[in-house]
Amino acid sequence: MTAARPLNTKPPEDAVVVISASETPGSTALINALCNSPRRLSVVLVAATPENAITLAGQFPLAYVHQPGPGLLAARLRARVILRLDPVANPQQIITRAIRRGMPVFGLDTTKPLSLKALSPSAAEGLPETGDAQALADHLITAMGFERGDGPVQGGIARWAQRLMHGRTRPLLAPLIRRLDSPKALAARLNTPQTIMCLGNGPTSADPRLESLAHDALFRVNHQWMQGGYMTKPDMIFAGVKRSMRAAGSALIGVASARKEEALLGARILTPWHGRLRYVVVEEIADLGDALRGHPRPTTGAVMLAAAIALTPKRLIIAGMDMFADKAGAYPGRHDAVNAYSAAHDRQTDANFIRNHLARYEGEIMTLSPAFSRLAHSVADPRFTLAKPPQA
Repeated sequence: MTAARPLNTKPPEDAVVVISASETPGSTALINALCNSPRRLSVVLVAATPENAITLAGQFPLAYVHQPGPGLLAARLRARVILRLDPVANPQQIITRAIRRGMPVFGLDTTKPLSLKALSPSAAEGLPETGDAQALADHLITAMGFERGDGPVQGGIARWAQRLMHGRTRPLLAPLIRRLDSPKALAARLNTPQTIMCLGNGPTSADPRLESLAHDALFRVNHQWMQGGYMTKPDMIFAGVKRSMRAAGSALIGVASARKEEALLGARILTPWHGRLRYVVVEEIADLGDALRGHPRPTTGAVMLAAAIALTPKRLIIAGMDMFADKAGAYPGRHDAVNAYSAAHDRQTDANFIRNHLARYEGEIMTLSPAFSRLAHSVADPRFTLAKPPQA
C-alpha cells in the first residue's frame, strides 16, 4: 500500500488542483482517475478543514494534500487547472486570482451522469456535456495545456512593453532590450553558423561524445541543464517557462510565439537584474503554421529544432531530444521524474511537427538519440542525410 505524502508538500509537476475535495462517489472516481493518469502531472487536493486533510491524504496517497489557509497561492500549488467541488473561504481567493489570469476553472455536478461546469471563460472551450470519470479527467488534463496569463498588472506591463518593441520607440530600448525579427538578423547575431548543435533535456544530452563534436552554435532548452555542469555555454536558450526566461540571464533567448513574448517581457521587465534582454520570436523566423494554436502543442525542444532549420545550416547535431522514450528516464541522472510528456504536449504532436520541419531540411544530421534517429528515418522522401555518430 502506498504511504500518504506529507501534508502541504509542494507538487513537483504542474497540477490539477481540486478545491475542497469531497468523498462523493463521482468526485472520488474522478480524483482517482486523475491520480492514475500516465501523464506527467501532479494532483493537488485542497481540503475544506485540517481534519479533512488527514482523511484525504489517506484516501488518495498519490495526491498532494494541502490544508486551507490564507497563504495558499496558485503558484505554490503549481495550478494549471482548478476543479472546485465546494466553495470555501480561503481557496476562493485562489479561484478569483486564477480566473483573472485566464486559468481554466471548473465546477463538478456529481449527479448522474457526471458533468463539468465552466466557471471561467477559458474553461468553456470544448467542454463535454457529460461523461464518465475517466473522460472528465482526460478533459481536465487536456485543459492544462492552455496558455496562462499573468494577471492584470504584470500582463498590462508586458503588453505595453510588447507594443513598444513593435513601435517607433524600439531603437530607444535597444541598450536594454533587443528583438531580432528575421532569420537573417538571427544568423548574423550567431555569426552565420554552419553547424548547429541542438540539445534537448533528455538523457542523451549528457552523452560525453558531445564535447568532441565541433559546432558553431549551441542551442539549449529551458534551464534544467544548468546545474549539471555539462555543455553549459549555449549561444541561444529556448525558453518555454518564466523560470527559464529569468535563468537565461543575458543569453540570447528564443520564445515560440507572441504570447510567449508577452510572458518573457513580463518576467524580465520586473526583474531587470537578470541582465540585458535579447530575444527572438520563433514563429516570426520559421513557418510554424497553426502548430502553436490550441493544445497539445509542440515542445520547446521541437520549436528549437524548427528555428535551427530556418537558419539553413549545413549540419545539425541532435541530442537530448529523446521523446520521453529513453530507458534511462526523462532527464540525465534523474530517476524520480516521470518519463512522459507533460499535459501541454504529447508524442504524436511533437513527432508530426518535427517530421514536418525535417522534411524541409537539406543538410546533414547527426544524432546521438535513438528515438530521434527513428523519427528522422520515418520522414518520407527526405532531402537530408543521416550521418553516423562516433562510437561511444
